[in-house]
Amino acid sequence: MRLEKLRLPLSQKLTHDYVYDYNKVSAFYTYEPYLQESWQIRHQKLRNRTFTHREQLVEGLRSYNLSIGNHANAIENIEKLRHDTTYAVVTGQQAGILTGPLYTIYKALTVLQVAREQAEKLGAEIVPVFWIAGEDHDIDEANHVYVMDGMEPKKLALDFADAKRASVSHLTVDAAQLHGYIDEFFALQLPSEYTVELKGKLYEFAGLSSTLSDFFARTMAWLLGEQGLILVDSASPFMRELEKKGFSRIIRYNEEINQRVLAQGERLLDAGYHMQVETAGDNAQFFLYREGERVGVERLPNGMFQTRDGRERYSAKQLLALLDENPEQFSANVVSRPLMQELIFPTLAYVGGPGEISYWGLYKDYFELLDLDLPILLPRLGFSLLDHTVQKHMNKHGLSLQDIFFSLHDKREEALKSLDTIGIEDRFAAVRGEFEKIYVPLIEEVESIEKGLFTLGQKNLKRILDQVAYYERKVEMSFINKNDVVLRHFDRIAAELFPMDKPQERVYNIFGYLNRFGMDWFEQFIRYPFEITGDHIAAFMD
Repeated sequence: MRLEKLRLPLSQKLTHDYVYDYNKVSAFYTYEPYLQESWQIRHQKLRNRTFTHREQLVEGLRSYNLSIGNHANAIENIEKLRHDTTYAVVTGQQAGILTGPLYTIYKALTVLQVAREQAEKLGAEIVPVFWIAGEDHDIDEANHVYVMDGMEPKKLALDFADAKRASVSHLTVDAAQLHGYIDEFFALQLPSEYTVELKGKLYEFAGLSSTLSDFFARTMAWLLGEQGLILVDSASPFMRELEKKGFSRIIRYNEEINQRVLAQGERLLDAGYHMQVETAGDNAQFFLYREGERVGVERLPNGMFQTRDGRERYSAKQLLALLDENPEQFSANVVSRPLMQELIFPTLAYVGGPGEISYWGLYKDYFELLDLDLPILLPRLGFSLLDHTVQKHMNKHGLSLQDIFFSLHDKREEALKSLDTIGIEDRFAAVRGEFEKIYVPLIEEVESIEKGLFTLGQKNLKRILDQVAYYERKVEMSFINKNDVVLRHFDRIAAELFPMDKPQERVYNIFGYLNRFGMDWFEQFIRYPFEITGDHIAAFMD
């Protein structure tokens, strides 16, 4: 595997500046991410904090990870969290079918790499944690993957017709349903020496899983557990117990938290950025579970709280009592989830995607209100995997990585133009120009005979030029058909690296690549000591 780095503009302007020009955004964050001094300062601050619930955390993590069949190395890392000198690097993602888009794997790979790297640099025990956002109810994001079908990505969705606003961790699935989905996925893959093993493993996990989140967790544990990755489902009962302290603060400081988040958002807007998270001043920043669905909660002007459907109303005191008795009824949202993570795990750093890094820019002031500071926020590693076919087409047409990512369309047009030995566009333009040069003076002269002849001549000229244009299109189509192979080379590159005009890592799924390259490749990939920078990595597959 050969690697090349390139600097790509990030999808969020705030995150782009965070990565490449931190001084512009330092007012919105606590630590500069690629400065080792930041890690040392954060490490020291964590050493001065006490996490009295470590035993409870370890027992919950241990029970959960054993239940999903995680590797002994992950269990060993969990045991390390009993000690006050062990810290965590955390990432997270909603549970997706077959692990969802590639970037889910890249997030996990990043925390594994960072934990290893910083353990050595800081001389401390640091464990990698993957937070499964099982509470999320965005089913349309979690229920599908894309598979390349010819030159077009094809969406394969698992049907959850009655899901409504149920959390992913509560979405029940049965083995037959998952088996059918697995069969459909691999039916669109070219059979390889790895296909039978991969399908067998996924069938096994399907038979052991009762929810989509469970299927996701077992698959992730198989892929990454040997590397020591700890998995945690945020919807687990033991997590609700540990989140009591966080929800209590959200309830008691609700108005002040919202004020700080909104004020920070205004400062971001004034600085030329936009708020990644749209939130209102009356948003209570948590949900309540009602009849299996997550229902938003709002704060009323009189200080009371009510569910957004208007059915239930609570005082802060009543909510705190409900929290104490039934914490499983509460669920965090995008604003409160980072607080839960900060209070539960001794978090050295959080690894996120561009959008996540951007929305964390709203939280610094509200963390400070609660006597906390943001962890180090590290953008996940980003990759593009270039297979043999893409590399062959690049070599044939002399394309560099810069050409591929910044001017592929222009290079495609240049390649076509180089094959056009007669100069179709220029020749036809010249013919039209010459004809108009001869014909226009003629119809102007005959106007002296009869005025109507000039108008008739203009119409006649237009018909002739339309016929020339029609013939030109026919010639161009014939030329394109003759050189279809070249166009397909460029289309294949685009389909592989920019499906649906999106980055590869946001569309395709890891199992398509496991089926092509096997588990040996994957194990080498996740163990490779990638340098942690904001640059994108192109991996040329052997």
